[in-house]
Amino acid sequence: MIYSNKPRTCRLLPALITALLLLGGCGEQRFLAPDAPQFSLPDLTGGETITLDDYRGDVVYVSFWASWCVPCREEMPLLASLWQSHRDEGFQVIAINVDEDPAAARQFARDHGLEFPLARDADRSVSKLYRVAGYPSHYLVDRRGKVRFSALGFTEADALAVTQEVETLLAEPVDTAN
Repeated sequence: MIYSNKPRTCRLLPALITALLLLGGCGEQRFLAPDAPQFSLPDLTGGETITLDDYRGDVVYVSFWASWCVPCREEMPLLASLWQSHRDEGFQVIAINVDEDPAAARQFARDHGLEFPLARDADRSVSKLYRVAGYPSHYLVDRRGKVRFSALGFTEADALAVTQEVETLLAEPVDTAN
C-alpha cells in the first residue's frame, strides 16, 4: 500500500480547481441553438397569444421569470428600461411567467409597470424546450431567429453584458435577417 504524507486538502486541491474551472463557464452561453425554439403562449391575462415567430426580424430577449424570484425583481427594471430605449430600433422583450398563481404574476407586472409582452407558461412546456434550469433564465435571439446569448440568474454585472449584447445585435445590418 502506498501512503502519501501530503495533507488530504493538498490531494483534493487539483480536483477542486478543475471543478471550479469547469463550472466557471456555466453562466453565459449555456444554450446556443441553430434556431430558437418556436412557441405560442397565452398572454398573462389570457386574452391574446404571444408567438416568437411574430417578432421575426427583431432582436428578442426571452426571459423566463416568476413573481417569487428575487433576481427576477432585479432584472425587470433593466428589461423595462432597455425595452423603452431600444424598441423603436427593433428590440422586443417577451417575459414568460411560470407562476402557479397567475394573479401573483399579474400583480408583479402591475407593481413593476411592465408594458412589454408577458406570456404564461402554465405547464412549463416552453420552459422545457429552452432547458430552463432556474429563474430568471434569459435568451437573446437575433433577427434571424438564432439564440446568440443565454444566461441563468441576474446580477448587476449581467446588466452591462445584456445591454452590450442587445446593442451589438441591434447594430448588425437588418438585411442579415433574410
